[in-house]
Amino acid sequence: MRAVKQAAAAAGFDLCGIAAAVPGEEDARLQEWLARGYHGDMKYMERRKDVRELLPGCKSVIALGVNYYVHAGHDSDPAKPRVSRYAWGEDYHRVLGRMLHDLEARLGEAFPGESFLACCDTKPVLEKAWAERAGIGWVGKNGCLISQQYGSWVFLAVLLTTAALEADAPHPDRCGTCERCLHSCPTDAFVAPKVIDARKCIPYLTIEQWKPIPKDLKTAPWAFGCDVCQDVCPWNRKAKDSGRKEFAPRPGQDHPDLAQWVRMKGPEYRETYGDTALSRPGRRGLARNALAVLREQGLDDETRKLALKDASALVRKQAQL
Repeated sequence: MRAVKQAAAAAGFDLCGIAAAVPGEEDARLQEWLARGYHGDMKYMERRKDVRELLPGCKSVIALGVNYYVHAGHDSDPAKPRVSRYAWGEDYHRVLGRMLHDLEARLGEAFPGESFLACCDTKPVLEKAWAERAGIGWVGKNGCLISQQYGSWVFLAVLLTTAALEADAPHPDRCGTCERCLHSCPTDAFVAPKVIDARKCIPYLTIEQWKPIPKDLKTAPWAFGCDVCQDVCPWNRKAKDSGRKEFAPRPGQDHPDLAQWVRMKGPEYRETYGDTALSRPGRRGLARNALAVLREQGLDDETRKLALKDASALVRKQAQL
């Protein structure tokens, strides 16, 4: 519907599509993935729900996307630690949250009497599946939502509504025979196209779980997340700069000082990373990640002592959970 898409563009979204709020095949695929234990410790994945349970009377799902690519490439030095591109700037939950609030207000005026519920990776909704069904992209073999315009450098959100809106056609899969992402994964986390064993995936190991990173899974140079399966994707060759200052890399956030991650105390950590995605694993989580990379690259004596001390504290905390 033109009014919805115009409002989404006015609120700052780059992509917008609409799908009918009816069950699809994605739930069965999710249940099979969960049954195989591929979600690891991400118990919240087990709570994914029918959107009509989240918003009674929900008739439509508005899928939204924001290009977050910035032309600030990583240093070519393979020894330099790296942070996934999505975490270079302000936490996207905060940025998209403001945009969703704006869009909800606009649509509230356009559709009086209708209800809306904003979701941005914080509610039990399968955003990628809805984005594909709403036609703004397709789920690639790397498990990422891929847009023809912006590649896979896209943040997703959905807005549930009781308004009955005209649905867009689902987006066709355009990965073709390409399997570059599957063969480039540093830890062989792909079980099959679009199927990832999170327990071997570097983003899971460095962000979502609290356990020490297994020594047999080499994460260097990735200290937070991983972009390898996106870096090799042909659809990302002509990525467009978003021009959004919120996503631009802050000093040292794309190539962090790992010794600082090990040494930093709570106040410095909160001041430096409190409004970024790097706050997700906590200070000790970052120290653990730093230790894993430094262990592969070699530690000086002082950093080794500090890292091992902090790692021991992390293990003790885990035992209390």
